[in-house]
Amino acid sequence: MFRNIQRRRRLAYSLTAAALVATVGCFGGVVEIGPVRFTADVGEGTLFADLFLPKGGPDVMYEEDLCNLPSESDLEERFLQVGGVDISNFIRLSGLELVETKLTATSGNFNFLSSITVSYIPAPVNGQDQDPVVLGTASNSNGLGTEISLVPPEPVDFLDLIRENDENPSQECPKLRVEMTPRSIPLQDVDYTIEATVDAYAQVGSV
Repeated sequence: MFRNIQRRRRLAYSLTAAALVATVGCFGGVVEIGPVRFTADVGEGTLFADLFLPKGGPDVMYEEDLCNLPSESDLEERFLQVGGVDISNFIRLSGLELVETKLTATSGNFNFLSSITVSYIPAPVNGQDQDPVVLGTASNSNGLGTEISLVPPEPVDFLDLIRENDENPSQECPKLRVEMTPRSIPLQDVDYTIEATVDAYAQVGSV
C-alpha cells in the first residue's frame, strides 16, 4: 500500500527525524514528531457494470481479501531508511492516521452512484467475526462525478489495524468491503486509480 510514497517527502521526514535523534540524545528521553503528511498511490481497480444489474435490492456490496497487508516491520523498513541506512533503532512509527482515500475515474464516471462506503474487516479472532472499521464514505444524490473523496467518519489509525493483524493467529485474511447505492445502472465499466493520504507520527529517541 505504501510502496509508492513520494520519495522526497519520505527522505525529508527521515532526515528531520535523524536530526532530532542527535538533539534527543543530548537530553535523553523520547520525543514524538508529526504529523507528517504522505500521499501514496495505492493501485487501481475496475467497477464492472454487470455488478449493478438488478438483484432484488437497491444496494450493492462486494468484498475482497487483503492477504498482502503489510506488517509493522514492513512499514518500518520502508519509512525508516535514510540513504539505505536503517535508523529504526532511534525512530519508531507511532501512528498512521488516515486522512482521505481518493478514487479517480480514468474511464467513465461515478455519476451512477449516490453513495459509497469502504470498510476494513479484521480477520476473525478465535473464530469470532470482528466489527468493521469504516475507512471512508461519500454521498451525493446527484451522483459522485469523476472523483470520489472518501473521508473516515471517525479517526482511523492504520498502524493500529496492522499491529492487530500481526498479533492475530487466524489463518484467514482481513477483507475490504465496498457498499454502494446506485442511482442507475452504469453504461460501461469504470476504471479508476486509488490514492491514500495519511498523517504519520513517530517516536524519536531510545525506542
